[in-house]
Amino acid sequence: MSETSQSVIEDQRSPEVEILDCTLRDGSYAVDFQFSEATIRSVLSGLEGSGVRFIELGHGLGLNAAERTPHATRVSDARCLHIASEVLTTASWGMFCIPGIAELDHLRQAADAGMRFVRVGVDISAVAPAEDFLALAKDLGITTFVNLMKTNLLGPDGVADAVRRCAEFGADTVYLVDSVGGYLPADVTELFEKVGGSVDVPLGFHGHDNLNLANANSLAAAMGGAKFVDTTLDGIGRGAGNTVTEAFAATLYAKGDRTTYDFRALAELSESVVRPLERLHDDRTYQLVGGITRTHSSFFPLISRCAEIANVDVFELMAAVADIDRVHPAEAVVLEAASAMVAR
Repeated sequence: MSETSQSVIEDQRSPEVEILDCTLRDGSYAVDFQFSEATIRSVLSGLEGSGVRFIELGHGLGLNAAERTPHATRVSDARCLHIASEVLTTASWGMFCIPGIAELDHLRQAADAGMRFVRVGVDISAVAPAEDFLALAKDLGITTFVNLMKTNLLGPDGVADAVRRCAEFGADTVYLVDSVGGYLPADVTELFEKVGGSVDVPLGFHGHDNLNLANANSLAAAMGGAKFVDTTLDGIGRGAGNTVTEAFAATLYAKGDRTTYDFRALAELSESVVRPLERLHDDRTYQLVGGITRTHSSFFPLISRCAEIANVDVFELMAAVADIDRVHPAEAVVLEAASAMVAR
């Protein structure tokens, strides 16, 4: 860990666990990436005023995603960078970065604009693409986080190995990510105790709320030693949403942690700015079955389409596909599973 990166974390972290709010990043999925500039400004200033010291913004899929995916944002990356630098005076702000969607030059541009941390997202089964981005971020003096997406694919030993590799690449903190919202609190406690006990790098947790356990799982992660926890105002986020910022801040207070978070101000910010936003429909059955089968929501459209073609129950097909491939199920694999269901 570089001296600059270390100082950013040490100077700003509370004694117990630090909230990293990603309302303006993960929450963008829920509004079809259409956050207005006014909303961005209100959330940034409100979070900073409530004591949140790490704030993430931008496209849900990170830097350059508006150019590389079909999902354009209402406010460009360049404009987001400008707004964050203009609005925030004490909080650190950063953006997500998925290698292949983002290129190294995008990281350089963001650093030049004042970005103080980057979150490199990679599937836990393939962490090597993070190496070049982490190396550059270290050279640029930016605090580095790695988000190990789909952490549930591996057991504690495999997770620990992935964490160690990311630490070797230069990660200051490594996040364990419940991308499918399928963990139970006991799972999270065990995972953090086992992994945390075998690695030297700080750990973070990013939870989804498929089973309405994101906040409980975040508390379990904190009790298990997590140093950072991701949250969003009103739980807004992809699919079933995320850990609720205002509720988690209040939980830390109730737990007795010495924090500077004003949970009442966070609740008012959530109520006045985020709750009124028009959101995409969230199908609860899909989210629940996705959590139980540990199927990522990005695969729901493919499985639904194949179920309709084969005239089989979509949720039974989801479970069948999960038994075959939870990483990147190809259409041929899904159709084959559907045909097998028909044959039975």
